[in-house]
Amino acid sequence: MRKLFALAFLFVATVAPASAERRVALVIGNSSYEHVARLANPANDADAIAATFRNAGFDVIEAKRDVKYNETRRLLRDFNDKTRDADIAVVYYAGHGIEVDGTNYVIPVDAVLERDIDVYDEAIALDRLLVSIEPAKKLRLVILDACRDNPFAKTMKRTTSTRAIGRGLGRVEPNSPNTLIAFAAKAGSTASDGDSKNSPFTAALVKYIATPGLDLRKAFGFIRDDVMKVTLNRQEPFVYGSLGGNDVSLVPAPPQQTPAANILDGVRRDYEFAERAGSIEAWDSFTRNNPSGFFYDLAVAQRRKLLAEAARIEATEKARRAEEDKARLASEQAAKKEQDEAAARAKAAEAARIAAEKVKRDEELKVAAAEKAKTEAQARIAEQERRAAEKARQDEERAAAARAAAEKAAAEKAAAAKAAADKAAADKAVAEKAAAEKLEAAKAAADKATADKAAAEKAAAEKAAADKAQKETQVAALTPPASPAPKAESINRQLQTELRRVGCYTASLNDDWGNAAQRSLDQFNKRAGSKLDVKTASLDSLDAVRGKTSRVCPLVCNHGYRAEGEKCVEIVCKAGFEVGDNNTCERVEPKKKPPPPVAKRDEAPPAAKPKAAESAKPAPAGQIHCTRDGCQAVPKNCRIVAGSTGMGPGLFSPSGQLVCN
Repeated sequence: MRKLFALAFLFVATVAPASAERRVALVIGNSSYEHVARLANPANDADAIAATFRNAGFDVIEAKRDVKYNETRRLLRDFNDKTRDADIAVVYYAGHGIEVDGTNYVIPVDAVLERDIDVYDEAIALDRLLVSIEPAKKLRLVILDACRDNPFAKTMKRTTSTRAIGRGLGRVEPNSPNTLIAFAAKAGSTASDGDSKNSPFTAALVKYIATPGLDLRKAFGFIRDDVMKVTLNRQEPFVYGSLGGNDVSLVPAPPQQTPAANILDGVRRDYEFAERAGSIEAWDSFTRNNPSGFFYDLAVAQRRKLLAEAARIEATEKARRAEEDKARLASEQAAKKEQDEAAARAKAAEAARIAAEKVKRDEELKVAAAEKAKTEAQARIAEQERRAAEKARQDEERAAAARAAAEKAAAEKAAAAKAAADKAAADKAVAEKAAAEKLEAAKAAADKATADKAAAEKAAAEKAAADKAQKETQVAALTPPASPAPKAESINRQLQTELRRVGCYTASLNDDWGNAAQRSLDQFNKRAGSKLDVKTASLDSLDAVRGKTSRVCPLVCNHGYRAEGEKCVEIVCKAGFEVGDNNTCERVEPKKKPPPPVAKRDEAPPAAKPKAAESAKPAPAGQIHCTRDGCQAVPKNCRIVAGSTGMGPGLFSPSGQLVCN
């Protein structure tokens, strides 16, 4: 068994995979009729056709002998279910058939047919066979070796003189496309059983019908030629129906083989020829020319199977003859000695038949084991190919992902370089503008040296405080390093640092994940469109924040400061100007003192006016609100809602939302 498995593996590795088409066949051979003489060949013909379909790799083969009426109906019903997902469906029938009033029928073995109208109740119409194969998608084929000289027609009583009973089967044209009906003899003629164990029509079918890649129309042409040659032109098979322009074969042509498989081409071709011949002589010829190898073992198994079948048939025939001799001797009241001898011969023949049946079963089991090993090897090869294809696909996906990552990194690097260049240009413009404003302020300071000096000292002190606060909250660079070195602080502190870098965290760094940190991560989710868990600091959150190369939360400056790049710079106004409510320099108008009121004798003292602080008008915000689109002064009646407390000049707002009444 191990040797057969290894050889099956070699065979599968050197041939292409089988066709994916699903093919099913129903084979019926009726020989032992109960009410008319027995037919010798139909059972043998059915066995030969079933073996041909089995060797051709059909997926489903239902082979039955001597089928009665009810069983025939059940077989057709069950076979109809099997054809629903089939591409090719074939029904082969060998036995008696009859044509009544233009309708063809096949006759089960239990039919009596005393009257012509009994065919409606005891026979099966050809249309019922066509219905059973109707669901097939590509090809529907009915083969009838049932044109024999019908004994029922000779004894059948006619209930009306107008009802016609034909000789042989009648002409028929199928209604469904891609449907063929093959008769052993053309309409109105009868077929011959021949002198061998198979009829001439079936012998030709076995020879040509399963030839790989052979179009069915050409195959039936070869079958017709062989039958006419054997019967000296007395019997002409005929095919009704039509197919399309493409070749249609029961067995697909073998696919192109790889160079490694060409070594076994000749051996496999010889094996296929011997298999189509299906005779012991063909297998003997093959084993003589190929005395070793996998195909040799298969040929030996096939030869043994044929020998077992021949022995079984011979034993069955001997048993039948012995039974006939026994019956004849009994009917003629032969001597008891002769009856005993006949009984002994019958017993011996029956024992031989049983032994032959056992040998046949053993050989069939061996062939089935070899076929199973072949199928398992094919499955393993297919699985290996599938895994190899899957691995190749995964490798290609990984390579594509690596290329995409490299392209993305290059694009991010280019974008960072462009952003740095834009920032440098903006810083230069700001510096030039600041220098011009400084010169103008210095010129104005010449008029009021003392006042300007005091203002400059105050501005310097405030600026120093702002710079100190800025250094505590601002990260050295917005763009994260390409390969950050491992740090000792906890994930909480690292995530707080990254949130500060993108402008969303303003509190002091610590190892706790408190409310300020949670609010800053929540603001990051809102600005970045992410859904990170704000309750805990996680590596996923850390990676997501690190992936941002620019500010996410906007910069917010207090009143008296303006945003320059990533810093808040104090606004310095020239003489005669001061920072107004809109955070811009406005000219200072000198205030005139009103003249003191003159009281009159008849006037009461003026009532006290309501304080300005009691007015419902809100004070101006006095801040700058910055977003990705730019910065603007906070209008009156508006305020910035921040996510944390303690904001000063130059601090980042975790929320930075502008709310107006």
